[in-house]
Amino acid sequence: MTLSSRPSLIQIAEQAGVSPATVSRAFNRPELLSEATRTRILETANRLGFRPNRVGASLRSGSTKTLGLLLPTLANPVFAACFEGAEAAARGAGYSVMLATTGYDRQREQAAARHLLEHQVEGLMLTVADPAANATLNELEADGVPFVLAYNESTTHPFVSVDNHAAAGDMLEQLVGLGHRRVAFVSGPLADSDRAARRLEGVLTRAADLRIPTPVHLSLATHTAAERTRLQSLLSMPHPPSVLFCSNDLLAAAVIAELATVGIRVPRDLAVCGFDGVAFGALMVPSLASVYQPSGEIGHAACRLLLDALAGQPGTSRQLPHRLWLGGSVTAPHDSLTEPALTPDTTTTHPTTAPLPAPEPALIRRFTPC
Repeated sequence: MTLSSRPSLIQIAEQAGVSPATVSRAFNRPELLSEATRTRILETANRLGFRPNRVGASLRSGSTKTLGLLLPTLANPVFAACFEGAEAAARGAGYSVMLATTGYDRQREQAAARHLLEHQVEGLMLTVADPAANATLNELEADGVPFVLAYNESTTHPFVSVDNHAAAGDMLEQLVGLGHRRVAFVSGPLADSDRAARRLEGVLTRAADLRIPTPVHLSLATHTAAERTRLQSLLSMPHPPSVLFCSNDLLAAAVIAELATVGIRVPRDLAVCGFDGVAFGALMVPSLASVYQPSGEIGHAACRLLLDALAGQPGTSRQLPHRLWLGGSVTAPHDSLTEPALTPDTTTTHPTTAPLPAPEPALIRRFTPC
């Protein structure tokens, strides 16, 4: 069917026995029509192959009914689940979602946000490198664009997330309960992810509370790929870690794969856990121990918070509960098999809307291979 042959509102009106204005209401204000009239019009339009012009409707109403979503990547299933949750909430409210990714790059982040705004999105949901002194967020505020952060935590901007600090601390406590004392936290560059930074802070704070040796921090080049030589250097230390706590599940899976290439068995030789609770972790052999965060719900709640703001009813930030899953990739270390273990898989934090405290200063032990 060519553009010129598409049926018009007048043709639909003639065949449905109503006025063109009534046909327009069926698509733009359906609540004004009776069920019988609306059904007759929609059936006629469907039979004729009519599709409403949403662009024209947007121009007439001044509303695009489109929201922007800015995420670091879709290669990580966490962010794909967030998109699905946000899109479901938007669709339920009659909105569409336009997506862009940043690749964890700050300059690309700002350009992508501008690109979404050029397409007349009415507000943004976004995950940024760090919301503190963020050029993208400053620009959105200056332009009066409503936005909500997803996964980031902030004392000044609306957000939906888990408590990354507490969640990582809870996992560390479970590891200590199993007998682990020598812990390494593995992440990508902290400047690219405030989530990883807060998880490291949580590990360090809880380690101090539990009076175990300060965990080592191994910073890799990216947040999703392991580096064999750096892992080998870490494990060649005089007192190597008995467990690697990775800042996300994708990185944990990459680490386990690299360890296998050099003959290190998980968890017999070394325990590994992650953060996110992605579905593929349960399918791994051994299954991946992880901190579960409800990514679909995070996206859904962030979208609802943005829609409320667009309606002039701004809500409050939310921290959603997390859960711990100690899968097969974590067991007691061989030198601690007789130590008592905590019950591993029932810890849950409670959501809160209270302002976040300033991060406690912590001594970060960085590991730099020779």
